[in-house]
Amino acid sequence: EIPSHKRVLRDMLESLASGEKHLLLIGNQGVGKNKLADYMCALLGAEREYIQLHRDSTVGSVTLSPGLRNGLVVYEDSPLVRAAINGRVLLVDEADKAPLEVVSVLKSLVEDGEMMLADGRRLVSGEYFKGQPNCLPIHPNFRMWTLANRRGFPFLGNDFFREVGDIFCPHVIDNPDKDSEIELLRMYGPNVGDDVILKLVNAFADLRVLVQDGVLTYPYSTREAVAVVKHLESFPDDGLVETLENVLGYDSFNKLLRDSINEVFQKNEIPLLSAPLDQEVRIELGTESELPLPLKTEEWKLDNI
Repeated sequence: EIPSHKRVLRDMLESLASGEKHLLLIGNQGVGKNKLADYMCALLGAEREYIQLHRDSTVGSVTLSPGLRNGLVVYEDSPLVRAAINGRVLLVDEADKAPLEVVSVLKSLVEDGEMMLADGRRLVSGEYFKGQPNCLPIHPNFRMWTLANRRGFPFLGNDFFREVGDIFCPHVIDNPDKDSEIELLRMYGPNVGDDVILKLVNAFADLRVLVQDGVLTYPYSTREAVAVVKHLESFPDDGLVETLENVLGYDSFNKLLRDSINEVFQKNEIPLLSAPLDQEVRIELGTESELPLPLKTEEWKLDNI
């Protein structure tokens, strides 16, 4: 629990207390949307089901889950169906990646209280359920909490808020403020020096400013800062510079991007090791050794073919 996350949790609780059931947590990747949703479920003592969408998601894959039982492929109720009929919280992750036909089905479930399943059954709101065959009543405690990234590069998803934002109660999740992020990193790395954590927080804050200004495209989030601190906590001998290379190494292939990132970290007294692109790269191979001659151990024969 850090101050910025407590404020978000308070806003979510206010929405739920006012009668809202379906929430939309929207923000850049790595800002803690899943953590906040899971923590809220723990506070409420609510069971939850989880489903992650992607570009290849279909209505069938959202409503039915294939499984293997006694050597046979069987189709069982998906987490969405289980959550709806049992009154659980359904966490829908990466909702912006789903095709529009899947988004439309989710919208129908939330807005109209009705959804046709791939096997012919139908989810219907409890107030309209009259014991019809092939109909499943939606539990009154069913809630859908949807997690989505903002639209645009580098996420390349749909504008989820534009499509269905009017039927959810939206909450924008951003990176924690400076004091909150310092407190969070101290929890993950109690043995990491305060000066190191402060340099990291300042450097990542400067990177996010460059993202807002359009200089960088990847939104360096708290997730990357946490990964660095967790690595330093487990492997303190690696040092800060080498650990950062694990997170930023890929960016060294773009000279302009590397120069911008290096400038930010040098400003915060963190010299990166990214070598210029024209520097000779050495690759050391292992010692060559000859393998022994093959040894015949058994022989198989197929008859009557």
